[in-house]
Amino acid sequence: MAARVKTSDHRKHIPIGVRLHACLLLLGFTEDEISGGVEWHHDPALCLRVVDKKTGLLVPHPNDPGFIRPMRKADHKVRTFGPGAERRITTRGSDVSEPRRIERMAERHKEFCRTALAPKKRKPAKAKKAGRAWPKRTFARKGPPHG
Repeated sequence: MAARVKTSDHRKHIPIGVRLHACLLLLGFTEDEISGGVEWHHDPALCLRVVDKKTGLLVPHPNDPGFIRPMRKADHKVRTFGPGAERRITTRGSDVSEPRRIERMAERHKEFCRTALAPKKRKPAKAKKAGRAWPKRTFARKGPPHG
């Protein structure tokens, strides 16, 4: 009689890489995309996150799995650098350009508030020039002569 093999002997721990590979296949990534490399995108971008004043940490935490998305390399470049990503030109709406745009808007808003809320300074009234009186009528009147 042959010895019976326990199934628990064959159930070993599944490596995390194999689990990740299976999850990426379920998400619609192809074998070529997975072997070419998958990039991980923080959403919202780390530079756009708020810093908690008490702890000094980003909110949400950079490694919070709820805010990390797997992306194809080309899609991640477009998301990070904008539509001109293949030329390494940053464009509006990209994760790289947004912080600077927000800073510029904040600077403009501060300047606007400063000028709008500043007390109005009145210009001193100009001194009137000493001018001549209106000239007398030196031309003849039209119409019938008086008399």
